[in-house]
Amino acid sequence: MIKHLFIFALFFTGFIFGQKNEFNLIKLDSTWGQEVLRFPARDMDYLGVGEVRFPPNGWIQPAHTFFWSYTYAWNINLNEKITTKELEIDLAKYFNSLNNVNVQDKTDKRITTATITEIKTENSTTYFEGKVDTFDRFATNKRFVLNVKIESTLCKETQKTVLLFKFSPKEFTHEVWETLNKIELEKGFCLN
Repeated sequence: MIKHLFIFALFFTGFIFGQKNEFNLIKLDSTWGQEVLRFPARDMDYLGVGEVRFPPNGWIQPAHTFFWSYTYAWNINLNEKITTKELEIDLAKYFNSLNNVNVQDKTDKRITTATITEIKTENSTTYFEGKVDTFDRFATNKRFVLNVKIESTLCKETQKTVLLFKFSPKEFTHEVWETLNKIELEKGFCLN
């Protein structure tokens, strides 16, 4: 009897820990910090999940190479190709919410704007680049511009869209992008 309970417990534990966590969208090791959220969030009406990953050091230190350099993935209920206009609006909503901006107050100097350009499409993935003019309420309390690269994949299997954002105030030629450019989504991300 004890042997059967042990085998059942072992199987059940393997089953639980073997399940893919819906929040593990980005393929990075545990040294990268993680925050997760459910949509709707940040004034956006999508349904789904999001995962933010921060580098092991320097994210909030203005003098550090990785200052404000991080990645963010969304798995959302959008069953069509996302447009540059939608991305611009969504990024403005995200950062305005992050900075507690009252968007009704047009004199608020923290209001975010974004400019996004479509670069190319390969299979079901569209690549974008752009700039987000926003405010840093965490370290400097000043405006700054984040460069952003975005991969948007329309997943036919789940009728959802998975987006991978990579942000940094450093220009795309800076060494920090050598790390950011290597970041990928987990294998099988379209199956969740």
